Amino acid sequence: MDGVQTFEMAANVTIKDIAQKAGVHFSTVSLALRNDPRLSDATRQRIQELAVEMGYTPNAAMKALCAYRESNRPHPVRSGLAYLTDQPIANGGFGEMVYRVAREQAARLGYNLLYFNLNEPGLTLDRLRSIWWSRGLKGVLTGTLETPGITLDDKWDQWIVVAFGYSIERPNFNRAVQDYFTNMLNHLSILRQRGYRRIGLHLLDSMGRRTHGLLQGAYLFDQAHHRSPRIAVAGDEIDTPEALKAWIVEKRIEVLVAEADIYDLLCKTDLKVPEEVGFSLLSWKQYDPENPNHCAGFDMKAEVLAKNAVSFLVSQIHENNYGISDSPKCLTVAGHFCDGDTLRPAKTNA
Repeated sequence: MDGVQTFEMAANVTIKDIAQKAGVHFSTVSLALRNDPRLSDATRQRIQELAVEMGYTPNAAMKALCAYRESNRPHPVRSGLAYLTDQPIANGGFGEMVYRVAREQAARLGYNLLYFNLNEPGLTLDRLRSIWWSRGLKGVLTGTLETPGITLDDKWDQWIVVAFGYSIERPNFNRAVQDYFTNMLNHLSILRQRGYRRIGLHLLDSMGRRTHGLLQGAYLFDQAHHRSPRIAVAGDEIDTPEALKAWIVEKRIEVLVAEADIYDLLCKTDLKVPEEVGFSLLSWKQYDPENPNHCAGFDMKAEVLAKNAVSFLVSQIHENNYGISDSPKCLTVAGHFCDGDTLRPAKTNA
């Protein structure tokens, strides 16, 4: 046809074939097919259209190999991401761990995760967004916040946000959360396999709200499912060794699920662990140097979630998912049980 350039549809068009037709190096074609921002929009579009016309089809095996190599290779820093919290991170603890792991993962992906504390003097959300805009930060990871159930404004059209956990209740951002409900059900299932029937749960009110009631819900569901005696969740009112022992004795609790602070209270009673009452950590924290490692418990894999939260945020940046989605996504990571000497040993088949 006059004025129209046509190409014969080759069976196996390669990147080098496209490069020859386009008059560029094959590495330029590779960058264009991956939408690499180092090329101009016009160059990317021209090469991509040429690839379609020539019938180029990526080799699936080679594409998988390249993706694997790309994921394991350090990337040059492309841009920055904002990490929003209201807590200092120099004091250690959970918040420090989340930021440290998230920042390391961001660096692997070619981003610099920058810390912003909402409680610093003179900072407001509007002021922070102005700073982010001037620095070209389009991705925001909201970290752990001191007070759960916070509501923020809805002025996020120019940013891509992933919230870590449920500290921010509104807006309903895309989230990365520990799989509290399933983790708790698995935890309780393992305790029942050990022969425990009367299971007690101690949960601080703040922790219950921070986990969106999912831990309590799983606990109550487990009791109903197994038709076991109903034992209400204990909370802030149990804060002394005497009160803890009285509750355990009154409810005839065989094993207690709680945080490490409650284990310290239990050790101050005259109850023998695990002979008289078993104990299992609600959150077995590998990252915490003060974690009682000899205790049984459930590792909710918070470190893995912090790492994947950044990967989730970067994926949303690649998809240009700005603003608050009508159908927000939720990323969860399953945990696993850690055995310890605070439970009766598992029965073995002779």
